[in-house]
Amino acid sequence: MENASKALIIAGAILISILLISIGIILINSGRDITSTGTSGIQSQKIQAFNSKFTAYEGTKKGSEIRGLIGEVNASNAVDDEHQVQVCTPITDITSAGSLNSTTSYTVSVHYSGTTDITNKGSVIAGPDSVKSEAGYIDYIVISTPTTSTPTV
Repeated sequence: MENASKALIIAGAILISILLISIGIILINSGRDITSTGTSGIQSQKIQAFNSKFTAYEGTKKGSEIRGLIGEVNASNAVDDEHQVQVCTPITDITSAGSLNSTTSYTVSVHYSGTTDITNKGSVIAGPDSVKSEAGYIDYIVISTPTTSTPTV
């Protein structure tokens, strides 16, 4: 009888130990979920901060403003090896920032890594020969002439 009661006490201790270990594992896993959620939020903010430097120039801009964009791209590329941005144009008259006419309006469009396929980006006027970037980051900025639409009557 004495052996049976000791066996029950030992079995109970083992069950309690297993229960405590299971609770510990559950707490560790929930902590990982919280950490990964916080990390993804920080990553999202980093992407947004990086992209906001260039999205301010999106739309129809004068050549003088685009020179500022090219300066921003060059500065960003100099300090960030992981996320390179390239400024391209299909306009054959533009070969560098200096060949942009200050008073002419151009259309600036941004393209995000892994989301868009650029068929006619043209020649590179700023940035590296090839870009390396992560999904969600801007990797190409294309400068083209604005399209003028004829009103229908």
